[in-house]
Amino acid sequence: MKKSTVALALMGILATPALWAGAELPQGTQEFGLQGSLDLDYVDDYLFVLNTSYGYFIRDNWEIGGVLDVNMSDSTQQFQIGGFTEYNFTNSTNWVPYLGLAAQLANLSGSDGDFDFDFEDATALNIKVSGGVKYFINPHVAVSAEVNYNISTDDINVTADGVEDSFTRFVFGTRFYF
Repeated sequence: MKKSTVALALMGILATPALWAGAELPQGTQEFGLQGSLDLDYVDDYLFVLNTSYGYFIRDNWEIGGVLDVNMSDSTQQFQIGGFTEYNFTNSTNWVPYLGLAAQLANLSGSDGDFDFDFEDATALNIKVSGGVKYFINPHVAVSAEVNYNISTDDINVTADGVEDSFTRFVFGTRFYF
């Protein structure tokens, strides 16, 4: 009796991931996203990036929502708020690739840092194009990796060469579904 109970429990544990196979994102699903990165070799000692989002699936696999991004370094702060849309390519696995587009109002401010250049506080419209992949560790939680390209109407990104109006960023995070 004990052997069959242990075997049954082991089969249940091993079969559980099979029940998760083929992540689904049906209409009405809500998503809370938390992504970020930390660059310790940044021109201003460090750069901490935190991206948060809340979305609602208006159709199967198609999400719209709001986003708030915060970037901070030793001498600069950048805030971005706006809206986004994302399409998820669900399939028969737990890996879900996606493409996204966001429009955000961005503000860069800062104090005198150890820069070889001067910059002024700026407010701009930022357009973000993103692509990535989510891996569902269970039906309600996914880890994500994303690359995004940003272009704005003013210089809002501090680099070693100065302030620029476009940049590419890699972020990793977690998505929660309910």
